[in-house]
Amino acid sequence: MKKTIAILLCVMLAAMAFGCAKTETQAPAPAVDNNAAAEPTADPEPTEEAGPAPATINVIYHPTIGGSTAIATAITQGFFAEENLTVNLQMYTSGPPEIAAMVAGQADIGFIGSGAAWLAFSGQVNIIALDNIALTEEILTRADSGIASIADLKGKTVAVQEGAAGYTLLLVALQEAGLTAADVKVLNISNDNLASTFGDASIDAWAGWKPATTSLKEALGGEGAYTLLADNSTYPDYAFPSTWVANKDYVANNPDVVQRFVNALTKAQVYRAENQNQACAYASTYAQQATNELTGQLADVIFPTLEQFTEYYGTDAFTNMLVNLRSTQAAKVTGDIPMEEVYIDTFAKTAVETLG
Repeated sequence: MKKTIAILLCVMLAAMAFGCAKTETQAPAPAVDNNAAAEPTADPEPTEEAGPAPATINVIYHPTIGGSTAIATAITQGFFAEENLTVNLQMYTSGPPEIAAMVAGQADIGFIGSGAAWLAFSGQVNIIALDNIALTEEILTRADSGIASIADLKGKTVAVQEGAAGYTLLLVALQEAGLTAADVKVLNISNDNLASTFGDASIDAWAGWKPATTSLKEALGGEGAYTLLADNSTYPDYAFPSTWVANKDYVANNPDVVQRFVNALTKAQVYRAENQNQACAYASTYAQQATNELTGQLADVIFPTLEQFTEYYGTDAFTNMLVNLRSTQAAKVTGDIPMEEVYIDTFAKTAVETLG
């Protein structure tokens, strides 16, 4: 009996050992995540961040110290290239025909003197930035004309390009003398042609801007042969801002490109304010004037610094300049367009914030 029990116990122990061995060999394999990313064998090569898309802009400039120095600086210093912009230049000598070209779609962005701003106030183009405060406009007469003041122009003939910068100065001068444009006889002549009329006895006075008025003075006989009746400095309460304007459809359809243009332009303007002689040298070819001729005109223009631009754009200072200018030009302005629809301030504000 005891022998039988011992045999049974041995059999049971053997069976248990066999069962444990079988369970261990059938243990499940570890789970595999088929969605797990493969471990990289090496760090990926760094990639350069893509820059702005290339764009081409048709831009109008003027061959004056104000109308050429910023654009020439932006090109020469590579500021447009930094924005991946190609600028195709066209040269105009006054604002009204330039804006007509812009409205016709022949140009996208352009520089204008203060005299043509009434076309922007009338809704033909948008103002997108300030360039400079001009001091180049003058009103002249012959020294022997008997005309000693603006008040003496009543009933006289004044040669001036209507709707341009010289005309704005004439309006301000007449207003301050208690007169209006109706009190004089306006002879509409291109500013470029003022000097050619020096011998016309029917003309009593001229209103225009440099360098045309400089040529007129020389044609009249130089110092002592003419009388300067007024210039911008005669009226310190009035600003005569030269601005950059743009085709309205172009602004609406290409805000990114316009912003990049104003970014580059503002960089150039700040550089110009700090390096005025160099900016004149850059502009010489564009302005078709020798560098020393341009530097000789630096006293006739105020090139704002970054600090001044920040103030003009960060407050209502520039907007107020435009409001006052529109008031002066009210007789020519058509419609009553809100200034915020004329001057699109976001481009210039963003540009100075980026530089600041």
